[in-house]
Amino acid sequence: MKNAGLKAVIIGAVMNFALVITKFYIGLSTNSLTIYCDAVNNLGDTLGCIIALIGFASVKKLGEKQSERAQSLATFVINIIISATGIYFIYNGLERLMYPLPVAYSMKYVIILGATVGVKIIMGLMYKRFNSREKSSVLSALVLDSFLDCFITLAALMSLVLVSRVRVAVDGIFAIATGGVITAAAIKGIVKEAKALISD
Repeated sequence: MKNAGLKAVIIGAVMNFALVITKFYIGLSTNSLTIYCDAVNNLGDTLGCIIALIGFASVKKLGEKQSERAQSLATFVINIIISATGIYFIYNGLERLMYPLPVAYSMKYVIILGATVGVKIIMGLMYKRFNSREKSSVLSALVLDSFLDCFITLAALMSLVLVSRVRVAVDGIFAIATGGVITAAAIKGIVKEAKALISD
């Protein structure tokens, strides 16, 4: 059993779910699409950790080659979840551009969102440390995703600040840009893991 991997994804699932609740609350309170989408992204991360947990838990019943295949499959599914999240961002961003809605600015929420960026950095470093103990494609994907999430949350933060200062639908623009970055990164991961699964 991959003890380091198991511990990493359990901690990750708990922390990501806490971020989901926090960001959903802020997104609903401010009516910010970008923050709401960021919450959905963290929900995808939580599901990804659960899938990875199942993959790691089944390792002791498999040989080394089958274990690597199971991890590739788990990583493949994680990237599908992430790409679906990115497409969701783009769709809702386009909708917000066509039908803009008022977004409520709050310094309190800006501070909380800033703190969640720190949480994601800590998570990324945690995954990296566990991955240095037991090399895993799943943990490598989670490291990349955690640091990518920092930029996503920073974009949500910028959107919340700018929306109170400009009249254009900044929220929709940031949601589309964020969705594009997430989708491109996830598709790259899907192709990589698909090749690994086919070659096996």
